[in-house]
Amino acid sequence: MAKAEKLTYEKALEELQAIHNALENDEISIDELSAKVERAYELLHFCKERLRATEAQLEQLMKENE
Repeated sequence: MAKAEKLTYEKALEELQAIHNALENDEISIDELSAKVERAYELLHFCKERLRATEAQLEQLMKENE
């Protein structure tokens, strides 16, 4: 069995953009819609957490260098 690929901010953003494009182009059926919306929510949460963590890390580094 293949190892699960680690999700990165860039990969999450790409997947979000793909979902967004598919929604705009009516490429997602009503049967798939719920799953795609749920996945988009998960990806948004992941991206927000990564951004918060990066911001906190930068703030810490700036405090240490003052």
